[in-house]
Amino acid sequence: MDATDTNKEYARFSWQIAFVIAAEISGLLLGFIRLPILTKSLGAGLYGTWSLLDVTISLITPFALMGLHMGLVRFLSAEKDKARIREDFFSLFSLVLAAGAALAVLLILFSDLLAVHIFKDAGSSVYIKMASVLILINAIVTFSLAYFQSFRQIGLRTGIGLLQGILQVGLLAVFVSMGYELSGVIASFIASGIFVSLLMLFFIIRQRGFQLPRFTRLKEYLIFSLPLAPNIAITWIINASDRYIISYFMGTADTGIYNAAYSIGAYAAFIMMPIGIVLYPTISRYYDEGKLDETRTYLSYSVKYFSMIAIPAAFGISILAEPLLRLLTTEEFVPGAVIVPYVAAGVIIAAMHPIGEYIILLAKRTKLLVLLLGVSAVMNIILNIILIPQIELLGAAIATLITYGFMGISTLLISRKYIKFNLNFIFIFKSLAASAVMTLCIWLINPESVVWVTASVVIGAVIYFAVLLAMRGLSRGEIGFFINLIAGSLNKLRGKA
Repeated sequence: MDATDTNKEYARFSWQIAFVIAAEISGLLLGFIRLPILTKSLGAGLYGTWSLLDVTISLITPFALMGLHMGLVRFLSAEKDKARIREDFFSLFSLVLAAGAALAVLLILFSDLLAVHIFKDAGSSVYIKMASVLILINAIVTFSLAYFQSFRQIGLRTGIGLLQGILQVGLLAVFVSMGYELSGVIASFIASGIFVSLLMLFFIIRQRGFQLPRFTRLKEYLIFSLPLAPNIAITWIINASDRYIISYFMGTADTGIYNAAYSIGAYAAFIMMPIGIVLYPTISRYYDEGKLDETRTYLSYSVKYFSMIAIPAAFGISILAEPLLRLLTTEEFVPGAVIVPYVAAGVIIAAMHPIGEYIILLAKRTKLLVLLLGVSAVMNIILNIILIPQIELLGAAIATLITYGFMGISTLLISRKYIKFNLNFIFIFKSLAASAVMTLCIWLINPESVVWVTASVVIGAVIYFAVLLAMRGLSRGEIGFFINLIAGSLNKLRGKA
């Protein structure tokens, strides 16, 4: 690949990430709309029940997927044979469909037991039964999205994801305003999931046609994918088991307070998802083609892009935690502001895990991931059991920070055995310094109203990038690259107009 082709590929990679970031920011705004609808209409108690429902569905869904969505991206990214693509997709899709349906039925059968012993409310059984169908729907949505990711149809994948978010919020507002409360919340997620599932199947059949499953390459997929299924479930233990432990020791209302604050802190790493969507199929293709230098370059770019956005986001969210909770929820949720900085710092470090995970997946060392995540999960449970009874919600936040720190750093260090690339430590230091200056300025503003919180975000972003540029955090070549990228994209848009 010559220099011109390489620059075009980097430009495409950067533009795809920028496009997904724009959509992710839109999703972020939808999240800020969804959170007050949920918290203000349900209250801490019912919102805590919804949080437990959400994490329960998140725990079971990976077993329906069996890691096959990751296998789809890994093996189809470089596949050219249309017949093979069609056969592989529908064979795996039918398997996910059957597993999702079976697990949904299983949850219904155990709903009464869960309601009494986990949710601490026998009346929540009806909500568990109603939400069980989300296992099947979420598995179908995740697997179908992996198809578009495999072939780098980023615009279509992102647009569908954004559409689902818009439908969720719209239906949520309608059902809650009609007085359906938690039943309306569950119904909005079911209806939006069914719609986008059918829409994605329409696009896939239109592109590839339809074929009855034949399972000719199922063994190859299962050998790669099955070790990943417990990985995702173990990741759930790391990310969400603290809600169960909080509920056990403190009650569902405190679970709701923690979940609202956690949701705000977790937004600090929102950029990791768009980067991962573009990065994994890209490096899979280059790695399979033996182009290790290009693989390293994309990994290095990704860490720098992530740091440039996520570090100031973590600082900003932390300093704005209390006014955000006051504006987006009710006063009973505001005490959760103390945990936001711990969660924000934790998710930033934890975001290094998927970077290292992609490298380990390229090397097909999936069992290593099980070991790393297993140790992290055990650590998380032990820390939560020890700390929550002692210092309550702050204990859960500290356990999250320690566990996320171990998980992110250890995965990245082990992955360097297979591929080493530039981690941009100097840039990270400059980003931290610029973020500290930005945070000081926001602290001096001390925003409380919606107008001043919004103004603080804009002012903070301007200050951060001004300081970063003054410290030469971005080279002239990178600045020129981004300017040319934006200018070229604008010219294309004008040409289409």
